[in-house]
Amino acid sequence: MNSRREIEINRFQLGVLLTGLDKNFYNCIIENNIYCSHCKSFAIRGIFVDTIFLTKLNDVKVYGRCKICNSEVVRLFEFGNEKEFRDKANKLRESINELTLLNV
Repeated sequence: MNSRREIEINRFQLGVLLTGLDKNFYNCIIENNIYCSHCKSFAIRGIFVDTIFLTKLNDVKVYGRCKICNSEVVRLFEFGNEKEFRDKANKLRESINELTLLNV
């Protein structure tokens, strides 16, 4: 098995990876269902997304800030177990590796 690393992706790349239903799920969670340890509650106004990572297991990890208190929050989306997502993620990894090898 090849060793994959966690890579940072942008919103456009995430949009390419997600299907319509997964996009709706992602947006709903970002807007309503991320726990803020500072507020000791869910970030009811949502979060500001700072960085997005594709993990070694092809899940999506989002780092952001609570819109109420501006504290850091993290959420893991386990999309890597879906074959369609996993295939797209592996193709994205290959294209990023090719660009890296070409020093683009």
